[in-house]
Amino acid sequence: MAQHYTSCLLNGRTAGEVGAGSIAEVLREDSAESVFHILNRLFLSIDFQGFPVRDEASVRAYVQVYIAGAGLNPKIEHHNAHGRSDLEVGVGDRHWVFEFKVVRKGESKEEKLRAGVEQMTSKHYGEQQSSPELKRVVLVYSIEERQFVKWHEVVPQP
Repeated sequence: MAQHYTSCLLNGRTAGEVGAGSIAEVLREDSAESVFHILNRLFLSIDFQGFPVRDEASVRAYVQVYIAGAGLNPKIEHHNAHGRSDLEVGVGDRHWVFEFKVVRKGESKEEKLRAGVEQMTSKHYGEQQSSPELKRVVLVYSIEERQFVKWHEVVPQP
């Protein structure tokens, strides 16, 4: 079903046809920067007339559909004792935690990124996981530019 939704978002095309490729492979083997770029290729191909990105919830939902369409099991608003992360997904030996922020015209991309990093750190997102490799990433999406404009990988403190 998620593959069908992805096709609808992309006007009948597959993620591969728009250059987004296999998110499962990127999550399994590549860097946070690679995730940033593959998500941008996907979002730049979304039919914004039919499926506008208006807020953080729509950003999270579109990423969730893309990841689920790749056969993975994303968890949205995953709770821990301090709060809830936007989206988490395990693939291979990696556990990814994503915090999405949305910037609107006139707002600071850097401030949104700092707020996301602070939230990820103070709320200890993903730290309860026992996966061999924890990848925590904050992504800032610009409504005006219709793409992710900033990203930062938050390294867990020992």
